[in-house]
Formats: sequence, structure tokens, C-alpha cells
Amino acid sequence: MKILRNYQPEIFGAIVGLAALNVWYLSSVAIEDSVVPKSYDYLVRAFTVAVGAFIGAFSAFWLKSYEEGKKYKASQKRSLNSALFVLVRQINAIHCIKQDLEKYKTPFERGLSLPAMKPPDYSNLKQDIESLHFLIDNDSAQILMELTVEQERFEQAINSINLRNEFYVKEVQPALSFHALNGRPLPLAEFEEKLGERLFQGAINGAATLYEHVYTSEGSLHEKYTELRDLAKKIFPGEKFIAWTKM
Repeated sequence: MKILRNYQPEIFGAIVGLAALNVWYLSSVAIEDSVVPKSYDYLVRAFTVAVGAFIGAFSAFWLKSYEEGKKYKASQKRSLNSALFVLVRQINAIHCIKQDLEKYKTPFERGLSLPAMKPPDYSNLKQDIESLHFLIDNDSAQILMELTVEQERFEQAINSINLRNEFYVKEVQPALSFHALNGRPLPLAEFEEKLGERLFQGAINGAATLYEHVYTSEGSLHEKYTELRDLAKKIFPGEKFIAWTKM
């Protein structure tokens, strides 16, 4: 059955062509039984064959174009669903990270008490922007740029975690242990004095940057998901696209 579907246009064209030839045959029989001149007989036969061939070829071409159009539309819908799925996965990743971050409220806690985080490898969690180039033809080129920016924002959030982890594990944590500052309720000035300005401010600023990137990415990912899904439903009304509800 799959083979028949693949060659449906050609098969239909052949059927139409055979039907035309059948008309030619029947008309020739009718002509032979009539008193029409021979020249007229040849003309009718030639015209019938030409029309049959044209109809068969045109039908095959039209059906093939129709099938290719269906495949192209299906490919577009898959690309939109894939883009939405990537956004949902990114939202989920950022949401899980944010849950851990929310346990620490003050800049001091975030900079010196927040442990190093080990998020999964999200390097393959990327948008396939090229597959969405058809949106340009739908006057939606702007969203391609916005999805690119969103991808970069997500990667920046993950990168800020990795940078902070490296600085915290290699420099801040050893200094805290060396000065026996872990878990001690000391004034901020004493922490800064013993750690030094570079380590102390670096820990506070690194955590602040991490929080900013994660929180910003979460909000913008939600917005971009909603915008892209609305656009998908507008381009393909009545079709199903990945639905996700904010937690």
C-alpha cells in the first residue's frame, strides 16, 4: 500500500490516459460505422489521443504537486512542533534550576552558601532555526530572530551556572574552609576581610549574575513559547501543537 501511495500521481495519470484511449477507440468504432470521410476520421483520432495524453500528463503533474505540497506542509508542522518541544524542555530545565535557587534569599546566602550546581548537559538542546525559514514567507521573520536570541539567552543562563561553579569550587570554597567560615554567623565585614575583596565580591557578583540570567530566561521562554504556539495555530488552524501549562 505504501508503494501505491508513493506512485499515486503516476497511477492516476495512467488511468486517465487509458480512459482517454478508450474514448478514442469507441469514437473510432463509431466513425467506422458512419459515412464520415477518412480525413475526418484521422483528425478525430489524433485529437482524441492528444487530449488523452495531455489530460493524463496534467493529472499526474497536478497530483504530484499536490502530494509534494502536503509533504511540505507536514514538514512545516513538524518543525513548529519540534521548536515548541525545545522551548518546553528549556522551560523545564530553567524551572528545575530556579527551584534550587529560590532556597537562598539574600545576596550573601546566594554568593557564599549556594552550593555548586551540576545541571545536566544541555549542549544539544538547540533550536533548528533553519527548519523554520518558511516563516519568512508568512511575514513572521521577526520570530526567527527572537528564537535565536532566546536560544542564546538560555545558553547564557547555563553558562553563568558553570562559570559560577568553577569560581566557587576552585577559589571560594577552599578559602571558606581555610578560614573556617563555613556555617559561621559572622558579620559581612569579617567575611570580606578574610576572603579578600576579589573573592568576596566575586562570589556575590557571580551569584547575582547567575540569578539574573536564570530568572530572565524563565520569563522570556514562557513568552516565546506562547507566541510561537499562537503563530502555529494561526498558520495551521485546526491542527494540533504541543500544549504546555505553566507550573
